[in-house]
Amino acid sequence: MRQENDPYCLAIMRHYRSLVPMYLESRKPIFSLTIADGAIGSNAQAVRSAREDFRKLAQKIATKMDINI
Repeated sequence: MRQENDPYCLAIMRHYRSLVPMYLESRKPIFSLTIADGAIGSNAQAVRSAREDFRKLAQKIATKMDINI
């Protein structure tokens, strides 16, 4: 079965490899990194992408739990 067709698969998340050192050093979630943390250029785009991916995941979890957010 493909992940896209798996009813138990909530999301397919990227690994955001280039952001790992930044979030470890800043002790912030990947989606909260800022320019001050070093998230510039393509890393800033990766932060925006991570924020959207995690938002979608949270929304899907909330929907499955019948929670309105």
